Amino acid sequence: TCLRDGSHHKRHQFTVEETRSIIAALDDAGVPVLEVTHGDGLGGSSFNYGFSKTPDQELIKVAAETAKRAKIAFLMLPGVGIMDDIRMAQDNGGSICRIATHCTEADVSEQHFKVARELGLETVGFLMMSHTQPPEVLAKQARIMVDAGCQCVYVVDSAGALILEGVSDRVAAVVAEIGAEATVGFHGHENLDLGCGNTVMAVRAGATQIDGSVR
Repeated sequence: TCLRDGSHHKRHQFTVEETRSIIAALDDAGVPVLEVTHGDGLGGSSFNYGFSKTPDQELIKVAAETAKRAKIAFLMLPGVGIMDDIRMAQDNGGSICRIATHCTEADVSEQHFKVARELGLETVGFLMMSHTQPPEVLAKQARIMVDAGCQCVYVVDSAGALILEGVSDRVAAVVAEIGAEATVGFHGHENLDLGCGNTVMAVRAGATQIDGSVR
């Protein structure tokens, strides 16, 4: 996710040339999914969230044209991006739609998952700020996303505040709730220098999709 979450660090100033170079290198390294958008997702380029140097859709198109094996994913936050952004991202070569909500507001993603599935996109749900809610709440919110058409639900430690068992307990609860209906992922941060440790705990608890980034 270095070209999406990493965009925050770059103040959303990735160029076409940088995107092409990074995508080519990660694709050659065998990374199976590469996420490309403004840090706050489709439509995020704005006064509120910071203007992109290069439009989202242009970067998605460049990424899709450059990658030989990897799938191109894009993030959208309901209320920031709109349905037409999803359609345009698919037209430009994106094949995985990652839809993010606060971990208590999964219901606002239902119509977006419906549209993404109708378009034939692979769907991923992000339960952001997962440290703020106990495992049982995350499990119920994951159920909402899966029932709406989400194929993989992520426990997202947006603030980098979770510590080891805090990750495994949450991931295990989501796995227990959705079973074989969908897979579970984990997105960690390094705020407490526990990004790698937390990721190992997530995998041991049943997560099968993991986000990563490189410098």
